[in-house]
Formats: sequence, C-alpha cells, structure tokens
Amino acid sequence: MRTSLWLATLTLLLAPLALADDNNYAVGTCKPKLKSFPTIQTAVSTVPPNSTVSVCPGVYPEQVTISQPLNLQGVADSNSDQSVITIPSGGLTSPLTSIFGESVTAQVLVQASGTVNISNLTVDGTGGDTACTTWLAGIFYASGSSGSVSRVRTSNQIDAGCGVGIWAENAGPANTSVNIVGNSVHDVDGTGISLASVSPATLNASTRDNFVSPNSAAIGIAAASINGDITDNDLSNGIAGVFDLAPAVRVVANNISTNEFGLLLLGGGTVQANDITNSGVGVALGGPGAVVQSNHITLSMQAAIEFSCNPATVSHNTINDALVGLGDVPLGFTGSNNFANTGTVSTGCAAAAAMLGPMQAAAPLAAPNSYRQWRTPANPSGLRP
Repeated sequence: MRTSLWLATLTLLLAPLALADDNNYAVGTCKPKLKSFPTIQTAVSTVPPNSTVSVCPGVYPEQVTISQPLNLQGVADSNSDQSVITIPSGGLTSPLTSIFGESVTAQVLVQASGTVNISNLTVDGTGGDTACTTWLAGIFYASGSSGSVSRVRTSNQIDAGCGVGIWAENAGPANTSVNIVGNSVHDVDGTGISLASVSPATLNASTRDNFVSPNSAAIGIAAASINGDITDNDLSNGIAGVFDLAPAVRVVANNISTNEFGLLLLGGGTVQANDITNSGVGVALGGPGAVVQSNHITLSMQAAIEFSCNPATVSHNTINDALVGLGDVPLGFTGSNNFANTGTVSTGCAAAAAMLGPMQAAAPLAAPNSYRQWRTPANPSGLRP
C-alpha cells in the first residue's frame, strides 16, 4: 500500500517535467533527451505552437521562416556556444515585399500572429549580396509579428548598401511589439537595426543595450513612425548613429561615437542624457519640435548641435571641443547650455551658407533639406518628402 502511494506521488511530481519536455525540442544531437531535428527549418515547421527549439552549436546553411509562435534559442554544448545560420549554397529565395515597397530576402523571417522570441544565435550574411536588386535582412519581423531578439549576433549583411542586420516593421491595424535587447550588430552596409511602421504608429519597439557598428556609409539605428525607446546602446562608426523619423521615440543614455552624424532628428523627438563623441555633427535637426537636453557632446568637427533654423528645445547640454557649439540657431532661441573649448558658441540662421560649405565638403548630403533623401529601409528610394 505504501509502495503504491509512493509511486503515485512520484508520478505526480514528475508529470510537470514530462509536460515541459513535451514542449522542448532540439536541432542537432546535443540534447539526447529531447526529440531532435536535422535542420532549424524542419523544427520550426513541425513543433507545436509555443514550443522551445534549442539549436545545438554548429553551422546551419539554411533560410528559416517562422510562421507560428515559439522560442528559438542557441544553446551551449562541449565548450561551444555558437549556433550559426549562414547563406545556403543555392542562395536566398522567396523574396517578400516590405511595407514601403522594397523586395527583401531574409535569412530568418518571422511572420507569425503570436510571439516569436529569438536568442543566442549568430546570423551571418556572407555571400548574400544581390547588388541591391533585393534587400538583405539578417532577421526580419514582418507586419503583424511580435517578439524579441536578444543576445543575437547579426553580421556581414553586405548588399551594395541594402544590407540590414535586424529589421522589424508593421503596417497592420493592430499594434505589434518587438524588443531588441543585448545584441551585436556589425559589418552591415545599409542599416544595423531598422524599425518602421505606417502612420499613425503601430509598432512599439524597445531597443536597448545593443552594440551596433555598421560600415562607414551605413546607419546604426533607423526609426520611422514607431513608438518606443532607444536606450543604453553603443553606436559607432556609421554615417549616423541614429536616423530618427519617429517623433514619439525617446533616444536616451546611449554612447554614440565616431559617426559623421551622431543623431539625425527629422520629425522632432526627444534626445536626453546621451554621450556623443568624435562626430562631424553631434545632433542635427532636420525638422521642428525636437527636445535635446542634458547630453554630453565632445569633439564635434563641425557643429555640436546643428539647428538648420528649426525651432527646438535645446538646454542643459554640455559641449566641449567643437568648431561651432550651436549652428544656425533660429531667432528667439533662449536655451541655456554649457560650453568649453568651442571656437564659435553660436551662429544664427544668417550664417547658414557659411556653415553648409564645410559640412557638404565632409558629407555631400548634409544640407538641411537633404537629410530626408538618405536611403533607409523606410525610405528605399531616398525620395521621402
């Protein structure tokens, strides 16, 4: 009797563990207790919704489409912790059309109505170049999809200026949410992280603690018509650290260094408590209504904050070592800022012609009205009005 009772109790205790294993699967052979699949695509197409798929260390030359809610994660085994998705031998196929009209092929495509979380994977775009006839995305969250990307590396999305590391967008009537946290994005030639939706904004995005270092002619993070925060990221070595067409986005507490432009604000927005160093222009305003406060801007070869005659709230910024502290300031500006080692503290709008000379010499697209012509995933032709 006691033995039967003990066995019944043990069965009840082990039942949750068995149930948990029922929702866990593996790709590769590093998890012998789990049902395993030979490829990532076979796994994500076969497992029940809301499962967890653990990818063993190794190289997976495949194109992955996720059409149901699940967790996809790389795992460690035998002193290795790198699960790498590469371009398959036949190249990428099945391009889709983005909400702004570009043709895009994605190495990992998410088009699920539920939540898809991706973590601890490497997505390497080497060999995916199509000379920009089709855009190349490492990870792409299509319209209607939500989830998170964390502890992922996307790199080598090189495509004649049309390579994107992580891309999320939404054009549907319902809001979607994508969190991009703790990733490494580098050696891409278009945009490191691209976030966009149609107006009014229907994509909520949190972009936090990422390291983003694209090629010198590329953009770190581009945001267009979204809600959310760009916070605590390290953004370096691009033509712009942040390219912002999203007035509701807050850009806070980022380290932004060695970019031609630290931040480009085209539709207002809030910029606070960022460290911006070694840029041609620290903060450039391409439209009215921005709030730029409490930033530290050091070593600006042209201007620390370039107003381009746009009215804005600019105050309590600390500016050190700049050719010009505040450039092309509109009449009536009264903000208080702190300056040190600055050649010219402020120039008025009448000096715009003088300022545009050196700016255009360093970056031909630097004139105030031409920022909007930069090609981004949300502006593929560079002709957005």
